[in-house]
Amino acid sequence: MSAVDQPESKSAQPFDTVKSVNTDEVVTVSPPGQAAPLTESYSNASYIRRRRWQNFGWALLYMAPALFLFAAFVFWPFFQSIYLSFFITDQAGQTVRFNDVQYYSRILNLDGSGRTEYLQSIWVTVLFSLMVVPLGIVTSVALAMLATAKVKIIGVFRTIFTSSVAISVASASVIWALIYNPSIKATTWLVDALHLKTQGLLLDASTALPAVAFMTIWTALGFNFIITLSGIQAIPQDLYESSKIDGANGWNSFRYITLPLLTPTLLFLFIISTISCFQAFTQFNVLIANEGPNGSTNVMVFQLFTAFFKDTRYGFASAIAVVLFMVVLVLTLVQYRLLDRKVHYQ
Repeated sequence: MSAVDQPESKSAQPFDTVKSVNTDEVVTVSPPGQAAPLTESYSNASYIRRRRWQNFGWALLYMAPALFLFAAFVFWPFFQSIYLSFFITDQAGQTVRFNDVQYYSRILNLDGSGRTEYLQSIWVTVLFSLMVVPLGIVTSVALAMLATAKVKIIGVFRTIFTSSVAISVASASVIWALIYNPSIKATTWLVDALHLKTQGLLLDASTALPAVAFMTIWTALGFNFIITLSGIQAIPQDLYESSKIDGANGWNSFRYITLPLLTPTLLFLFIISTISCFQAFTQFNVLIANEGPNGSTNVMVFQLFTAFFKDTRYGFASAIAVVLFMVVLVLTLVQYRLLDRKVHYQ
């Protein structure tokens, strides 16, 4: 009898049943050269969609606490600020009259009033970021390279370098306020070296912003150092051993191995540090507590603080917050677009 006539022949069975490994479900598989029925394909596709929706539902359930907190303390205040920025409000925060985009026109000096203090605050914030971000990252990279040295007491230096991460910005501001205080005379030599006409660094328009920037660099140094050191330690040591065999010195290894492979970490630090600088307020409030000499430290967040808490102009303060958000968003996108081209992820 031929193979076709045998009832138990393998080729005579139109479909095979296979047990799924992941789902323990019996799935019918067509033999080679024969298409599966349309109803069976539709059943498998509907099952896959059903499982995906079930997984998505479980994911939403697990994320529900975090989503609730974000909605209550991030999303709702953000949209409320956008709404209030178009209205004049009373001292209770209730909307009184629709104001169109006049607040934005005043901030950007498009209303013809000639008031440039708000544009000046944006420029002061940009200058502050330019002082803090590059120097802070360069310092963290230098200290991280020193911390990779194979000496016995390197752990002590690593602890010293990371000590500032345990100090809050408010506490650090109080410490540096004492250091900058003219009565303490800790910085008198620097005032004399710069030939300043004032008694303190925070009292002169040319040194107030750099003084606050230096304090901010010191405060953020611990965090930047930890992130940079982690990125350096993640680089495979085989690359350095191969470079030594090829005759590369320490500078060549840093330039052609460490720095290119550290670019993802540096990109992260650039973006995070820039956002942190544009949100800086505590150090300005503790060290100076006003706009500074000739408005030299009048950053955007301090303008927002003045409009909201001192002048109770909630609509105008909301407009400043929206402008600040847009500036940070644009700078973040520009940084990512420009710097991401030079990032080596492998």
